[in-house]
Amino acid sequence: MLAVLDWFLTVLHVAIVLAVVFLWIPRSTWRWHGWLVAVVAFSWLAIGLFKGAIGYCVLTDLHWRVKRARGATHLPGSFLKYVADSVTGRDVSPALIDVVAAMVFAFVCVAAIVRARQTRRRSSP
Repeated sequence: MLAVLDWFLTVLHVAIVLAVVFLWIPRSTWRWHGWLVAVVAFSWLAIGLFKGAIGYCVLTDLHWRVKRARGATHLPGSFLKYVADSVTGRDVSPALIDVVAAMVFAFVCVAAIVRARQTRRRSSP
């Protein structure tokens, strides 16, 4: 059962990352993207401040609990680093991962705001 949950959380995590990066593009999904970005920002910032770590991810916390229950050790602080290490076979710098994640997230936030303004202008009389 833990293996299935681990697999599910991996797929969910990747889907959320891809959605945050790309759902601002189609007009039909910009509202969903806005909500998703707000939830991610809330986790990274608001809950992160409460937990004592900016960038805290509720989903990563849950995912790592499942992985530890399956016997995994030495898990990195972020899912993105875990994926980067897994894909490249190297120990990618956590600072690099954090900077790239912050830059991409800032870009998609701005893109979402611009898209929302464009859409509202077109729909207003």
